[in-house]
Amino acid sequence: MSLPTPLFGDDSARMWVTALPLSEPAEPNIVLAVDTRGGVDERLACDLFNYGHEGEEGVFYLLPMDLWARVEVTGDRLVVRLVTSRQRIVDSGAHRDEEFGRLVAELPLEEIPDGRVTVLRREIRIDPAALADQAGLLPGPGHRAALSPEGEPCGDDLRPVLILDHEGPATLEQLVAALGDEEASVMVVGAD
Repeated sequence: MSLPTPLFGDDSARMWVTALPLSEPAEPNIVLAVDTRGGVDERLACDLFNYGHEGEEGVFYLLPMDLWARVEVTGDRLVVRLVTSRQRIVDSGAHRDEEFGRLVAELPLEEIPDGRVTVLRREIRIDPAALADQAGLLPGPGHRAALSPEGEPCGDDLRPVLILDHEGPATLEQLVAALGDEEASVMVVGAD
């Protein structure tokens, strides 16, 4: 798979605004990388991926009650929070060992106004004006709803956030290669 140059982001933040060569036409999406052996927050996010429903081969879709992405733009900062309910965290941890449960219990899970909690937070610098023509990509003034394949607005939701899970640290180029080699998978998470 060939990779278009990311519009924004970097490998150290493990977050990009880029088009992934998964389907045509390749439109920019917010893309996060999650290391299956990473910190407790990343491993917890990976546990929540188990609630995904497989679509195309290697692509999994998550329901809003299982995992959701909150996208915010403040000035030139793009922040993505993966959020879920406290109960879903308890449910997902039921199959893990006591040590992992203790580590999860110690996470400083930020509660958001709707009662969900932040599992993972990522942030990068962007130029919002450069992305203004991308319907459904960013929230805020002038936001345009994401479009269906038929070109119809899809409510007020944003484009889904794409999450690439993998084992160990990796650059975006390595992640895309891992997708082609079936060593990584894509989680499609709804966003607002």
